[in-house]
Amino acid sequence: MTAGRRRSTGSRNPFPEPLNSDFIDFCEAHRGAPGNRIVQDALRAFIDERLLAEPELKKRYDEARRKRLGILEGDNVTVLATGQTTK
Repeated sequence: MTAGRRRSTGSRNPFPEPLNSDFIDFCEAHRGAPGNRIVQDALRAFIDERLLAEPELKKRYDEARRKRLGILEGDNVTVLATGQTTK
């Protein structure tokens, strides 16, 4: 732990114990990485992995995304994955 830096009690983390304590320790071990960045990275990896592993989930996800973005069936629009670009 960095000198002068107080260890967080984790009161802002919405996780039950012992997950909350594990999370606090992991953030500290990960060179003090902010918790929100750890959660964002983990959530992105989880979503990407589940969408690849479950084709039916991917179909429902794509439909929900099209609805949220207001894209109607038959529109000539392709929703790109995060970070994907067209050529």
